[in-house]
Amino acid sequence: MRPSPPVPREHLDSRLRSARVMEPPVAALSSTSLPFAPRGSAAFPEHRMPAPAFGLVVLRCHRERRPRLLQGLLPLLLLQRTLVQMAAIAADQHAPNAPAAGVHLVVILHGLFGSPKHIAYLAAALERETASHLGSENGDGAGRRDDQRRKVVVLVAKSNGLSSAHLYDGIDVCAHRVVEDIDTECERLEHEGGKVERFSMVGYSLGGLVARYVLGLLDSRSPSFFVTAAPCSFTTFASPAIGVPVYSGSRFSRIARAVGGNLLSRTGRQLYERDVFLPSARFDPGDKNEKPAGVRSRAKGRIRGEPLLKVMADPRFSFYRALAKFERFQVFANTVNDRTVPFPTGAFEAHDPFAVALRKAKKGADEQGDDPDGPLDLRGGGLELGPDSDAPIIRSYRHVPQRTPVTSKRPRRRLPRIRLPFILRPSTFPLPRPLALLFIAALPVLYPIALVVLISRSLLQIPQSSRRIRRARLTVDGGRNGWLARVGLSADEVIEALEMPAQESAASDGHASTTTSAASSVALLPDGSGGTASSSTSVSSSTNAPTAPTDPDLSTSQLFQIEHLNALPNLTKHYVHLIDTMWAHGAIICRNPKHPAQSCKEVVDWWASRFEV
Repeated sequence: MRPSPPVPREHLDSRLRSARVMEPPVAALSSTSLPFAPRGSAAFPEHRMPAPAFGLVVLRCHRERRPRLLQGLLPLLLLQRTLVQMAAIAADQHAPNAPAAGVHLVVILHGLFGSPKHIAYLAAALERETASHLGSENGDGAGRRDDQRRKVVVLVAKSNGLSSAHLYDGIDVCAHRVVEDIDTECERLEHEGGKVERFSMVGYSLGGLVARYVLGLLDSRSPSFFVTAAPCSFTTFASPAIGVPVYSGSRFSRIARAVGGNLLSRTGRQLYERDVFLPSARFDPGDKNEKPAGVRSRAKGRIRGEPLLKVMADPRFSFYRALAKFERFQVFANTVNDRTVPFPTGAFEAHDPFAVALRKAKKGADEQGDDPDGPLDLRGGGLELGPDSDAPIIRSYRHVPQRTPVTSKRPRRRLPRIRLPFILRPSTFPLPRPLALLFIAALPVLYPIALVVLISRSLLQIPQSSRRIRRARLTVDGGRNGWLARVGLSADEVIEALEMPAQESAASDGHASTTTSAASSVALLPDGSGGTASSSTSVSSSTNAPTAPTDPDLSTSQLFQIEHLNALPNLTKHYVHLIDTMWAHGAIICRNPKHPAQSCKEVVDWWASRFEV
């Protein structure tokens, strides 16, 4: 094969000159971008230049023509950047007044059938208010150095929100998961140079009970978690502090007690006080003595003990002692329209004056021909409210003479009013009236389907919950005793403590048998008197008040809890009055901002604006 003739020199020079025209300009020398310029950028144009006919020759020539100054400065610039970073790290480590950044950790827990989305507005409002608070303080020259090293970290615990059934596993099992989340977050903050110096917790619905158990776990450590992290604020929103009360006049309440304790697995048994958390002693199965209320024995009659909720309200145990360490214990409870957590358990009060007034107001509205299911003024039921100016929170209330309907001399004839059941009233559902009527018309079809789905779902999730409970207990050595040791209890101490008289324990713990709380934001004014309430006005827990038809039938255990929880000196109650919505349980925390019936932001904003960093 005949070789090709060599290319003349003048032809090669002309081709090289044409290739140089296609070269992109070399980027200007920069100490910030040049050492880390990616390949193919302006610093290395040969990788993005389109390949000409003599690509190999042009590439070789371009590399040969790379500026020698650039090649020599690249290592120097890299060395300079490394030295600057090392000097900055050394300066931070050896600074005389540069401690680790202080962190105020706030943990927020959701409720049963919930998810972290339900408490998203709680977390967002708190982050917004604390950021603006710290920003305003940082503007002052006096506290600038301290505030720059302090921040608020909001932790929305997600371990119990992996599925809606994870909260079936029991209050104690769910609390152990939350503690793992807290430990993981503390390790992350320490790795980033922070240190948890202040600690607060917020619990919504069942999350309030889980949070109280978390306090017992943290305080039972050796040393206690609160030795290094100061307990600041503990807040509950619509939380069943004494479990689910039973109303003798409500058929639905009796059915829910019989069914809920089984369909909700271990959590249901704890809410209805059908569990045995602390075994106290063994007894004879043939003993016919009456068992105290709130104490359940096993079917075989071998073990008896105390339910979990009663133990968490007992001053002898870590749950109560840890709660008493907090600077503030705030309780937000709905006064009306909360069928999930009614007022007696949300505010741990034996008497419900708002239910009495609402019942009378509905009766008066019905006599006058008004809609008894619409928004009502409780003054018509004999109760005058003093609301807060910034949120639907009651600052004071007093009993007044009930309004009597004005009747004319010639009463008009009125058609008899048909009183529909609760489930058939359009005002029951958080929907526009046309959609509510359509939904009610479809109830004969939807109700059986929903009932079958609910029962089937519970029957499927109960075995899964049992397996999760067994796996959780396997992580702790010692069986039941090891589980109790996590909250600072041993078998011998349990039996000894439960044999002590409750009165002796109460007397040794600062006269816990008193029925008045040390502080409350609600004032019960004398009948017919005026004035406003202050934040330090005492409110009777009404344990010994006369019962009304609207009051629940409380067990001995629940009365015990009411007595001791109201004795906490750091307690402040806030009564939320949402008369315009039928779903106050979700509206109190703005659980769904897009839903008109659950979009009350004023309560959360009011609380967040007063949160102390």
